[in-house]
Amino acid sequence: MSHLIATPEFQLNALVAGLALLLMTWGRVERIGHRAFFGALTALLLMRYAVWRVVATMPPSDLGFETLFAWVFLFFELTAIVYTLMSIHMLLRRRDNHGLADRGEAALRGRGEQVPALDVFICTYNEELAVLEKTIIAAQAIDYPQLKVWVLDDTRRDWLRDYCERRGVHYARRPDNSHAKAGNLNNGLRLSAEVTNAPFILVLDADFAPQRQIAYRMLGLFDDPKVGLVQTPQFYYNADPIQHNLRATNSWVDEQRVFFDVLQPAKDAADSAFCVGTSFIVRRDLITAAGGFPVGSVCEDIHTTYLLLRHGHITRWLGERLSHGLSAESIVDYINQRSRWCLGTVQLALLPQGPLRGKGYSLSARLHFLHGVLHWLGKPFMAMIMVAPALYWYAGVSVFHATPQAFAAYGLPPLVMFWAYSYWISQRRCLPVFSEVSQLVAAMAVTSTLLAAMLKPFGHPFKVTAKGLDRSKTVVHWKLVAVFGGLLVALQGGGASAVMSGAALTPGDQLNLVWTGIALILCLGALIACVDLPRPDLEERFPWRAATRLRTAMGEGDSRFVNIAVDGALLEGGALLKRLHVGQPLEVYVEAVGWLPALVAGRRRTGAELRFAGTETQREQLVSHVFNVLPSHVAVQVRPWGAASALLASAGFRAPGAGFVRLFLRLSLLVLAAGLLLVVSGCNLTPPLKQPDLALPSSWPAGKAGPASEPADWRSFVRDDELRGLIATALTQNRDLRVYAAHAREARAAYAGSRASLFPQIGLSSHAQRAQTTTQGSLSPVGNVPSDGRISNSFDVQAGVTSYELDFFGRQQSTAQQSGSLAEAGDKDFAAARMSLVGEVTNAYLTLRADRAQLALASANEAALSSNADMIGRAKAAGGAAQLDVFRAQSLLQNARVRQEEYRMRVAQDLQGLNVLVGQPVSPDIGAARPWPEQSTESVAADLPSSLLQRRPDLLAAYARVEAANSGVGAAKAAMLPTISLTALAGGVSGQLSTLLSSGSRSWAGVLGVSLPLFDWGRRSANITGSEERLAAAMASYESAAQVAFRETANALIASDHLRPQLQAQQSRVQALENVARISRTRFRSGLEDYFSSQDAQRELYSEQQQLIELQLKEAVNMVNLYKALGGGWSST
Repeated sequence: MSHLIATPEFQLNALVAGLALLLMTWGRVERIGHRAFFGALTALLLMRYAVWRVVATMPPSDLGFETLFAWVFLFFELTAIVYTLMSIHMLLRRRDNHGLADRGEAALRGRGEQVPALDVFICTYNEELAVLEKTIIAAQAIDYPQLKVWVLDDTRRDWLRDYCERRGVHYARRPDNSHAKAGNLNNGLRLSAEVTNAPFILVLDADFAPQRQIAYRMLGLFDDPKVGLVQTPQFYYNADPIQHNLRATNSWVDEQRVFFDVLQPAKDAADSAFCVGTSFIVRRDLITAAGGFPVGSVCEDIHTTYLLLRHGHITRWLGERLSHGLSAESIVDYINQRSRWCLGTVQLALLPQGPLRGKGYSLSARLHFLHGVLHWLGKPFMAMIMVAPALYWYAGVSVFHATPQAFAAYGLPPLVMFWAYSYWISQRRCLPVFSEVSQLVAAMAVTSTLLAAMLKPFGHPFKVTAKGLDRSKTVVHWKLVAVFGGLLVALQGGGASAVMSGAALTPGDQLNLVWTGIALILCLGALIACVDLPRPDLEERFPWRAATRLRTAMGEGDSRFVNIAVDGALLEGGALLKRLHVGQPLEVYVEAVGWLPALVAGRRRTGAELRFAGTETQREQLVSHVFNVLPSHVAVQVRPWGAASALLASAGFRAPGAGFVRLFLRLSLLVLAAGLLLVVSGCNLTPPLKQPDLALPSSWPAGKAGPASEPADWRSFVRDDELRGLIATALTQNRDLRVYAAHAREARAAYAGSRASLFPQIGLSSHAQRAQTTTQGSLSPVGNVPSDGRISNSFDVQAGVTSYELDFFGRQQSTAQQSGSLAEAGDKDFAAARMSLVGEVTNAYLTLRADRAQLALASANEAALSSNADMIGRAKAAGGAAQLDVFRAQSLLQNARVRQEEYRMRVAQDLQGLNVLVGQPVSPDIGAARPWPEQSTESVAADLPSSLLQRRPDLLAAYARVEAANSGVGAAKAAMLPTISLTALAGGVSGQLSTLLSSGSRSWAGVLGVSLPLFDWGRRSANITGSEERLAAAMASYESAAQVAFRETANALIASDHLRPQLQAQQSRVQALENVARISRTRFRSGLEDYFSSQDAQRELYSEQQQLIELQLKEAVNMVNLYKALGGGWSST
């Protein structure tokens, strides 16, 4: 086990799982920062996996079908990954229009009857009256003064025409069914324009009953002139086939919830939400100007959105439950519905005026449409996931050339993080396995649709989803069962044969065994979903907990509703209800309907089933009440435990009972309590560290700011190899630096010791004792006579934790943090000493080179004056010069020799200084080979002043001491609270060594101690005050150090700006004096000027040459000082 835990794969996955759990628990979906962080982590792991897949897992190119299948698999896999990455990006934004709807409703209601008219289109094809009447009645009950209802019949049914006439609604039919639903809508658009011609049209499918407030909630959003269509979500009041067939109606949500509740608000934020075919309102003028509802695709809904977009009008999303409809009731209808949506999306993508090829669409609109296309293009990947393991077992075809360890390192982390992110971002609307089963059920058919669309994209018939048919019997869809059943058998056989063969499993076998196990679970779920379970209730039952009254021939009594439907209800409770028998008539009171006649249709242990027998008017009132007030009984958020139990029960396994669930919950609470204990034990009273009071200038007073960069290594700053060698030696041999290094190591050791106190000390102690006990004997005439006594042995051993302080209030943690900050300060002090040493060695080396240049200049001057003095001496001997001239020449020569000796002394002193800095003797010729003033260092550019706070090690050390002082305040405050310690010991005590650890000799002890001094005469309060003052002093020291750092840098930059023109002027002056001296010597040789006038020019040149060397040295040293002031050179180790 320890070996497994030590593996990088385990640690990586543990880290990912921990992060995922933390983000799922504490992350808030409504915060964009949390969405961005969670999404970025997921995206990074997915991209890391994608790179690994392409680079490291593909088969060689010469394997024929295996290579081809692997690359096709990879294409669809990368398609799914790109779709996921686009989803993560889109979900960063979301739009909530509830506030706009509130204001719009208030404005419309304030206008009374003066509101824009609304036509309601109810599209029907072959639905029965039991389905249609709910929608028609609910539509007529919409709370809106200017409203007309139109039933658009596409199958020309006379009974429906007569029903509409009785209900007082408009009826429209057409002679054919061309262009399916779009054609039906366009027919209604044309006919209604001649009669009602309302400026707005509410479109409803035949099975979608609207809520009373739907018009007021939606129409207010059209105040924005760019809005052409307002769409609301589809809510189903019955379970979809997968929910129902897996018996997970109350614990698993239909897949459309993710689209409507999560993706559509994100698309709306980018003005790219789209129409879904029902429960939307569109402006008549815009759809008419665009040529009516589009007929180029079998999905007129999304096509309508992009048709309006092309004309400059958007679809706005209102995420409110304003209508209820029937989900597909059989798995075949469910699959056909998804296939039609896929085909319609592909057709729209291929149209010349579509969002991929047409003009007039924004980049955002095109990307959001592409996102939808990729959704369908990713479906074949789901099918290939199921087929790939079978191909491996029976054909040896592998799409993954990787080891299980590699997949654990690259594949498992993004999978875990993606599952966690999906569950979190969807707010419990996605669940591993169940989400994949929903995708898998339709994946085969969608793949077939995509292949058909490649060959023939257009010309396919419109398949209407059947609603309201008899679902009272179990229906096995044998074709689907054959597909998933055959795949299930193939996967089981392949995996079993590999395990039972007895041969050693290759890495590929191991990886595909895990893959097969996952595929079997998904395949089993899909197989179960392909058997439609009966829906015995003709009308959907809705939970409704409400008190009611009963009235019979025997009198009246109280009871309670459990659920209700249009045709009946379940009641429980009440003495009268218990006395009623099957078939007995009664009346029950229903809110908004009144007293409703009914019959007792059946008895249950706790209540009775009623069958309503009211009038047609009462039925209409009941329909309006049920579909306008009652919530759906289908789950809108996942209950993971319930969904898993339902899947197990559907597969024939016994789901865990209530006792197991209670035990599991208790264990979960214990784990949670332990986690909370750890959290509480991590409490810390260290106050938040206040920011220092630093008024940072926005720019330097002088100098040109360069680009921000990391501190340069001193080897990059120093270009002189000889100097580099000196610095390298100094960094290892300098004694002062060794002192700083020792102090830093000492602080690190103290920190390690302080951290160790956070963990319990486990010890072992043992004792062996041999003792004699002397007893008093009998009384004799001479006194007491002692007996021989008894000798006994005693052995004991104990191991455990002694006086471990439970750091509930963070005293030890604060102390450890204080030690850690001091250790950090020691490290930065050492770094500052290194930086200072580099600067000192460099400046000493530069000074030595400058003094050697001065010495060379003085020696040249002395040699010239010596020659001139000899010349004057010879001239006197020949009578051509006076004795005064000789004395003057000798004076000049001796002065030059004084200067020469002075610079010799300086060079010697410079060498001695270098010896001390370097830590060992240096060569006497050091610095002599490089001509002056050739540069020994690079130039340095300054960036923003604030960068000093992160660069200079002395500032970082000062700030670390501020942090240490702040932690000291936390430790002092924690000392005011109780100290809680734990002692836990176990061992054995025995009189014989052989039985020391036997069961009869064992012992244990546990002690929980609490200590709190009650009166300490102000000692602890004084400690807090002292700690706070130390913090104030440390902060002041840091601020002072920062001010000094800013001053040093600014001074160096100012000097740099002013030294350059000085140096240029001095160089020009030296050049001019060289010309003067040369002309003066020429005039002297020509007899036009005396000797001493010529020497005055030479003497002035010599003085300025000395000044030039000093300025050159000053500039070089200033560059080193600027480098140090900016904090450079300390990052090197």
